Amino acid sequence: MGPDAGVEFFSLLIRKTRELTSASADQDHIHVTLESNPKVANRNVAICEGEGVEECGAAMEAAARRLKLVECDFAVLVCNTAHYFQSSVIKGLSGTPFLSMIDVCLNNIEAHFAEMKSKSTVGILGGKGCMVGRVYQDALEKRGIEYFVLDEARQDKAMEAIYCVKQGKIGEARTTFKPLLDFMVSQGVKSVILGCTEIPIIIKEDFDLPRDVKFFDSCDLLADTVVKVAKGLKKLEDVL
Repeated sequence: MGPDAGVEFFSLLIRKTRELTSASADQDHIHVTLESNPKVANRNVAICEGEGVEECGAAMEAAARRLKLVECDFAVLVCNTAHYFQSSVIKGLSGTPFLSMIDVCLNNIEAHFAEMKSKSTVGILGGKGCMVGRVYQDALEKRGIEYFVLDEARQDKAMEAIYCVKQGKIGEARTTFKPLLDFMVSQGVKSVILGCTEIPIIIKEDFDLPRDVKFFDSCDLLADTVVKVAKGLKKLEDVL
């Protein structure tokens, strides 16, 4: 659900397979089918403006059907916002297990809170469609976790940064994104969900991240779980 995000996720799978299993040959890696379809309508526009909602759902259902045909053991959706259409994906998979990026991320947050023996307000950074569609807000509320989101003006700036990544303008994306993250931290947020697969691309390498803040990279956490399940280090039924 975005060429850059798809490639980044596949690269994560390769790196994590090496890290977790000491893979040293092609045959040590996992079998992956990547369905990268740039023709799916803009998810943010569909959710925020109501244009193309049915088309988005139908396109994702069709993509899931194609994955069903290749007989995958389970499927994931590498786009936070697109989980708004999760029911369409599950319908298209027709019984093939679906591993939710949202659930994986929140499971890790709860595990972190349990380790710290305390809860804190969780900040959500993501695309506008993800915010308007309440993809994370509703999931957090069901688990009794408080959250913080940006105001509308700052959320629009976050979308500018995300679209800069899609255009290959990483430096410009970083310049736009940094004040948003700093503002969120200034509000006392100590845990932050990176709820858009473009955001980790912004903060890679030499980005000046604030200290004493725990980041939950939904894409990285999903890749970690996928490799562990595919390599038998975790049972699929334990993470669904």
